[in-house]
Amino acid sequence: MILCDIGNSRIHFYDGKEVKHLSHEEGLKLYESEKVGYICVNDEVKSRIKRFSKWQDVSNPSLLKSDYKGLGIDRIALSLAICDGVVIDAGSAITVDVMEKGVHLGGWIWPGVKAFKEAYGSISAKLAVQIDPCISFEKIPKDTSSAISYAVLGSIKEVVQTFAKSKRVFVTGGDASYIAPLFEDAKIDELLIFKGMEKMIKEERC
Repeated sequence: MILCDIGNSRIHFYDGKEVKHLSHEEGLKLYESEKVGYICVNDEVKSRIKRFSKWQDVSNPSLLKSDYKGLGIDRIALSLAICDGVVIDAGSAITVDVMEKGVHLGGWIWPGVKAFKEAYGSISAKLAVQIDPCISFEKIPKDTSSAISYAVLGSIKEVVQTFAKSKRVFVTGGDASYIAPLFEDAKIDELLIFKGMEKMIKEERC
């Protein structure tokens, strides 16, 4: 079975060998006739794939021990994949979830890197700058690009570290290269969500 994670802006497939990141249209057209196990946070796409006879929703949210209300199935899968640590999904939104001994303690959401850039640009064209993943936090910024990079990435770094403490940080998503350098020994793993989906299929708790 091919595994599929359907996000708000992209669709991701894993065949056991490689991950393909596609637009919704590309992915649905390419895999319509394949046997696919999926999770989905996009209601519009979910309504379209109901007619795909070989596609199966493998969502199994009850496996995760959590009292978080409204936790998305993608975050549930990611949390099941690590069992202990902090998982950051750096996509169109940046989600953070904290796991301890198989229990989901909670988490939070920031806009994604692209959304941060667009927000600054909407204020003034002079603020439409690139966010530098290599920004130094050892000195106060003295130019606009550094100031914005410092504000965005510094806030992420500080808040995550407050709750991570000695926990391992795992990072996934398209902007993982921006986020992972903020944390010592952070591990980038694009298969995290699929590992969680495999647990859902096998009904394996942390």
